Amino acid sequence: MAAAALAAVVLTLPPMTHPQIEIYSIDEREERCIDVEGSPRSAKSWGVGFWIWKLAYKYPGIQIFYSRYKDESLIQLRDVWNKVSVSFPEYLHPTWNASEQAWDFPNGKWIGKVYTGSRVYLSSIKSAETDLVDSKYKGKTLAVVIVEEAQELPRVNYIGLKERLSQSRTPDNKPYAYPLKLVLVHNCVDEDHWIAEEFPLGADGDTCTKAGHRHIRADLYSNAQNLGPDVMAGFEMDYPPGHTLRRTKIEGKRGVTLVGKPVYGEAFKKPIHLSQSVRFTPFYPILEGWDFGEEKPAVVWFQYLRHLAAIRVLGAVKGSELFLELFAPKVLEIRARMFPVDAVIQSWCDPTGATGNGGLQFTPITLLHQLGVPARPAKDSSSNRDGNDAEVRYKAIQTVAGYMLRQATDGSPAFLMAPTCIELVRENGVLVEKPSHILATAFEAGYIWDTKAASEDKPNVRKPKKGTRYDDLMNAFEYPVIGEAIPLAATVQQLLQAAAAYQSAPEREALQRRQQESRDLRRAQRDHDPSDQPRRSKSRRGML
Repeated sequence: MAAAALAAVVLTLPPMTHPQIEIYSIDEREERCIDVEGSPRSAKSWGVGFWIWKLAYKYPGIQIFYSRYKDESLIQLRDVWNKVSVSFPEYLHPTWNASEQAWDFPNGKWIGKVYTGSRVYLSSIKSAETDLVDSKYKGKTLAVVIVEEAQELPRVNYIGLKERLSQSRTPDNKPYAYPLKLVLVHNCVDEDHWIAEEFPLGADGDTCTKAGHRHIRADLYSNAQNLGPDVMAGFEMDYPPGHTLRRTKIEGKRGVTLVGKPVYGEAFKKPIHLSQSVRFTPFYPILEGWDFGEEKPAVVWFQYLRHLAAIRVLGAVKGSELFLELFAPKVLEIRARMFPVDAVIQSWCDPTGATGNGGLQFTPITLLHQLGVPARPAKDSSSNRDGNDAEVRYKAIQTVAGYMLRQATDGSPAFLMAPTCIELVRENGVLVEKPSHILATAFEAGYIWDTKAASEDKPNVRKPKKGTRYDDLMNAFEYPVIGEAIPLAATVQQLLQAAAAYQSAPEREALQRRQQESRDLRRAQRDHDPSDQPRRSKSRRGML
């Protein structure tokens, strides 16, 4: 009777989203490492919860490690577990094993199968002992590892967890072919996160190009049936088309993820300041800024058009995992392609480049000088303070923001930038150029204020957050602003003088060209035949 009742049990799971269906079948696929990435509220964790219950009953005795990085976050995993468990009858529920900090699934028979007791460990990963980073999982023999909110996970733990995928026998020591899987579940990460490097995506943005790895994307639309129209309308209102965070918040794609107040958020507007029409302007020098950054170097080129009181950003190059010895020569090659050979370049750089803080045996400035780049450390001309001084940088930021909010003397925006930016990445030992929108993204949302309190002696001076993939580009842009002492607002007298100089510049250059052509012609017309040279009288010096 009991056996017949057991056999008649039918499990009915709630309707699943397409990403959840993919998650539910991970064990049936050949890939070993899986990246479940997507928007917040896309029901990724629920899909994983259902999959864990499937594993526990499909593979008798399976050992699963269900984890978050921080201990205090485990309460959220318990919450997901409890909500998922209501879809299963009570007699199938596991019991909590306090000594092992795990759920133990029941032994016995179910629809003709014998189960030897699967186990799901609930564990954090972060260790209180910094020298024992693997203490929470060391010694465990596991078939499946799941890390929720994996963007918090250091790469060293990811590597260590992969080494634990080794279960090949049941708890009673019988051979069994368990699926060995490491699954990272998380909201969208930025392009420079280690997860993006471990799970590189192809041109479609959905397919992982690394063997043995799989990417599952969960966008907000996939869960629209559960969220309802009001919730979806709220997200659409907060992140409309064109919003920088739409990719990560709605579309489930990699992009800007920093949470904070953008430095230029109230001033920079893509529709106004991004322009395909920005070109190099003759008669003005190109201002070049270098930030050396440890393996994250950056260069920005712009011009300050004094007669218009306008800034025109011409382009940028951003390196990733590159030292300056590789980055600088490639930048000069790109610069030679972008600008006229006779363009005047005025280079400014990170002041720390004069002290060897660039991953080099000699200073970064020395290297640039050897390559023919006469870069100067940026300093405030009025105080001679370092260009990295918090107050000096804050002044440069206020100056740039002021141009973003004004018009030039010809009525155009005083700040315009070309969408030209190149990211340099090393692929198979070769430097590859990739077009990028990172510079515009940095201005719009990536360059953010640090949340730390301002110093007591300068409470009104704010610092931008360091260590992001955007601050190197912004620092490279700031150094010429500081070094050239670009004015917060040009005076009428300065504008008149600049306009007169600019208007006369073509005539001056034309005159210089004519003079040079005349000199070249005279030089070419000279007769260099030795037989036609005038004879000199022999010197009588030394003769009797």
